[in-house]
Amino acid sequence: MVQLQMIERVKQLALETEAVSAVLMYGSFIKGEGDRYSDIEFYIFLRNEEGFDKQQWISRIAALDLFFTNEFGTDVAVFSNLIRGEFHFHHVDEVEVVRTWQGMTTFEFIDRMNLVDKDGRLGEVLSSIQPPYRPVYDTPEQREWIALQLINNLIFVMNLLKRGEYAHAHNLFWFIQRFLLWLVRLNASATAHWEAPTKKLEDDLPAEWFERYRQCTPALNEKELKAGFGKSLVLSRELFDKLDIPQNIKDVLTKIEHESADFG
Repeated sequence: MVQLQMIERVKQLALETEAVSAVLMYGSFIKGEGDRYSDIEFYIFLRNEEGFDKQQWISRIAALDLFFTNEFGTDVAVFSNLIRGEFHFHHVDEVEVVRTWQGMTTFEFIDRMNLVDKDGRLGEVLSSIQPPYRPVYDTPEQREWIALQLINNLIFVMNLLKRGEYAHAHNLFWFIQRFLLWLVRLNASATAHWEAPTKKLEDDLPAEWFERYRQCTPALNEKELKAGFGKSLVLSRELFDKLDIPQNIKDVLTKIEHESADFG
């Protein structure tokens, strides 16, 4: 697989480059889910950032068509073979940041994350991370927080639909879908891809729940948007009941149901 060859090339380059102290790999390939459509993703920890040319270094991995910083501040490489790479460059003194990820992302595959560690500092940080390696996603506090975000976005989208701003409403349905999907995953005990809740969804969810979610993904027209909003309310109500969401939040959902009753 080309991506595996490129990952090996990153490892070789890091070992050859004096300025590089360590490389941490994350994403699909450490989870054993990488395929020929997957990105490659790394944190590069540098001994010395002065004079280090990120683009020139990345161009030595494979032929490079584009190199730019995305909206999240991540350096993105588009290679000539259309494989995408994400790179985070930091001074090695910032390697401690990895500890702060515990509780937010999984360390189940911690043994595969350490691609290169020339000074031992990355390994020291990783070895200090203790079980549980997977965050605990299903807590009463987490359920309540998700429900509150869902209510917030249901009100937002409802008002846009009433105003006739269908394109704007369609764009913001993404938030309704995201928070609904987290509740669906909690209900189905399917939290394996929590950080990106649509990832592997066809495999992670029972067919019935996948179809219920699909009905909340409307096309951009008034009829389907309002129908999708209605399906989202029905699914929200069912999930709120199944997951014991606090009554005060359910009461606001009732108000939204009444306020949008004319959607049909």
